[in-house]
Amino acid sequence: MSRLVSLTLIVGRVGRGFRTNMAYLRKVRCKSVYHKMGLHNMSPTVISHFEPLKEKVSVHNPAEFYRQHGRDYCVCCADFDTKELVLVKPTDVSTVRKAQFFNEALRENAEELLVLPFSQLADVSEMVANDVAHVTIIFLHISMPCGSTLLTKALEASGTMHTVSESDLYVNLSRYVMTKTDMPEEEMGMLLDVIKHINTLFNYNLLQEDPCKTTVCYKMRGQVCFVADLLQRALPQVKNIFLYRSLLGTVDSYAHLMAEGRYWKYWLQTSLKLDSLYINNFNDLLVAPLRENPVFESIPVPHGVVWFSVCTWLALMQKARELRTQDPHHFFHVILRYEELCTYKDEMVIEVMDRLGIKCVDEDVKVKIRKVFGVHSQAGHYLDKRGAGGGGSWVGEWEMGIISKVLEHSNMGINEPNFVIDGTVTQI
Repeated sequence: MSRLVSLTLIVGRVGRGFRTNMAYLRKVRCKSVYHKMGLHNMSPTVISHFEPLKEKVSVHNPAEFYRQHGRDYCVCCADFDTKELVLVKPTDVSTVRKAQFFNEALRENAEELLVLPFSQLADVSEMVANDVAHVTIIFLHISMPCGSTLLTKALEASGTMHTVSESDLYVNLSRYVMTKTDMPEEEMGMLLDVIKHINTLFNYNLLQEDPCKTTVCYKMRGQVCFVADLLQRALPQVKNIFLYRSLLGTVDSYAHLMAEGRYWKYWLQTSLKLDSLYINNFNDLLVAPLRENPVFESIPVPHGVVWFSVCTWLALMQKARELRTQDPHHFFHVILRYEELCTYKDEMVIEVMDRLGIKCVDEDVKVKIRKVFGVHSQAGHYLDKRGAGGGGSWVGEWEMGIISKVLEHSNMGINEPNFVIDGTVTQI
């Protein structure tokens, strides 16, 4: 059977009787608002972020279609209410791979969607499962912000693995799960299967680009840490990393971002309490707004950028400690801090890889990794917060007063800004 005839049998034009439980293709473009730089791009991708350009085209045999064309369609996002997975064919896959954030670049460069109902994922996954059965999967969980883009680029530079920086799929998952007060056993089983099938599709797409790289590292957004145990249940073979930063460095990072690296602007924003409005831009980084948390909401300090930074850091650090206590075998295989990453550079990256059982065959791997540390990992992106004023800490007496009160009133057992999680790699 010719390739043209085969494709005709797989794909067909959809008429008015289109059923929503069928797989389909659709030519689209990203809505113009997401082509503009800004914090609104942190909003996790959903299918409504794309403008349809043509009618839907049904895919009668999605398993065979993905087998033939899976290299062209990257896993993008999922709707766990309508139970559909959205894959995107980008105009230029190399641009997406090189971007600081996979999710934003994939959305911006979308030209066609492949939408698969959850009910068909098992068949599609089974078709390609053997091709990726040997893949080593790493999940990089993080506090925010903590140098995770830097670490991801350094791991990529080792030449041993594919890396994916912040897929919105896992953000969609975390938001769906965290809104559930109770999940029936049947729904939980379905969710675990869906996670497993989607990961198979994700790995298959990546390996088509370079089959020699048999390790895939998925860098998660911070909020995904709250469903790390669920991901582990679905994918027991996953190796987990947790990367975090000292609290003072975290506060500084958010402050520099808000004020674009200009201290006079930061002073003005905090003096006029404009930062209490600005932090609403970061709600997409969280499972739920901090103001909905009664513990953090009741702390008697200005609810601005410093309060937000400390509370977010505390919530993620507490979750990481909880995971480590409940399942130390899987959480975490490696724990490290941004401070030691910047101190030891390529040596720390090699140490991380050694602890994960990943060996480098390239004799120049240290040189390649070290080069990554000589370039700002977010240069040119709207999160590049160096600004005109340069670096330097902005944490003074006023900030320390807020930090101390939040740590005291939250009563989470984390009582100092330089708190170190047990098992953190602090020396090499």
